[in-house]
Amino acid sequence: VTNININGLQGFAKTTTVTVGTGLTQLPDYGQLNNRRSLIIYNNGSNTVFIGGSDVTSSNGLPVPASTYSPSVDAGYNMVIYGVTASSTSDVRVMEVSNNPTASKVQ
Repeated sequence: VTNININGLQGFAKTTTVTVGTGLTQLPDYGQLNNRRSLIIYNNGSNTVFIGGSDVTSSNGLPVPASTYSPSVDAGYNMVIYGVTASSTSDVRVMEVSNNPTASKVQ
């Protein structure tokens, strides 16, 4: 174990908008927030978005139906989450949170 948090995160929050379609889309699509500890995805569109790793498809991904949130994902800086739709596109909002109050820089 290299990191244990018993208190709430004390860092920086960053939100972004991403259009997810039938091709693999990184969430968020700009990269990652430095020192990220967690992220949550909101499907602001009308099509279900499926999230997962680099092999995610509409057949094996975790579904995030329209107007709903994904579970909170304890995604550190090196974890990349992807999204796809079965057809068309969907507007997605991603919120990342760091545990470091000086982590406002992104890569």
